Amino acid sequence: MMKIIFFGSSQYSVTILKKLLEIKDFQISAVVSKIDKPIGRNQQITPNPVAYFAKQQNLNLLQVEAFTPEVKLEIGNLKPDIGLCVAFGPPYFDQEMIDLPKYKIINIHPSPLPKYRGATPGPWQIINGETKSAVTFFQIDALPDHGPVITQIPFDITPAETAITFYNKAFNIATDNLTAILKSYVLNPESLVPQDHSQKSYFPKFDKDSAQINWSWDNDKIGRFVRALVPWPIAWTYVTNKQRQKLKMKIFSFNSEPVEVQIEGKQKTFWSEISKYYTIDKA
Repeated sequence: MMKIIFFGSSQYSVTILKKLLEIKDFQISAVVSKIDKPIGRNQQITPNPVAYFAKQQNLNLLQVEAFTPEVKLEIGNLKPDIGLCVAFGPPYFDQEMIDLPKYKIINIHPSPLPKYRGATPGPWQIINGETKSAVTFFQIDALPDHGPVITQIPFDITPAETAITFYNKAFNIATDNLTAILKSYVLNPESLVPQDHSQKSYFPKFDKDSAQINWSWDNDKIGRFVRALVPWPIAWTYVTNKQRQKLKMKIFSFNSEPVEVQIEGKQKTFWSEISKYYTIDKA
């Protein structure tokens, strides 16, 4: 029985964690995730999806802000054979953490590494008009998304892809192949292919400011940008109303022009129903 430590924090991490519970040859020694944080307007303290699921399943949950000596000692005392990391983010792994499990730590990344390193590979692949992607299983080293590749599983990016459909597809593929890849890796942990770092690309994480539409782009790229930022942070632009007030407008879908939109302070509606009252600021 292989003892495994799982690192994750997102809903997509939960997809993999659920599958891991079904693999008979692996026993989850601990789930490592982030501490509970205030969420929403009421700032209610809320666990992330992985922490919530681990609590529901009575798994050994460690919630951390940093890999302190105390955290490392606690994980080391579990004598893990292998680590698995899925959408965990900071704190990042130093070499001491990586070396705690006998077979190091595997990461699952939804891009054909070394291309599209970083925290938001899905949206950027959509925005840039990529038609092919891959799920990469790789062994973590001390640099982000840098370690040697175990295997890559290709998949297509469809013309209607959103960040939601992209990530669901990628992590479902990873889930379907998880058992075979983990077992194969443990049998031959040295069978790794170094990344060609000369081919690397990195794109920054999105925030609400960087979600503003650039109207100098062609309509196809604007459409990809809008789709890529669903469900967060949602593409937006400025509009001006008849009273010359400048307001923000979120755009949830786009087809040569905005389709479903939401003016700040108002309900979601269709641009065709309100376009005579607003002008899009394209400067």
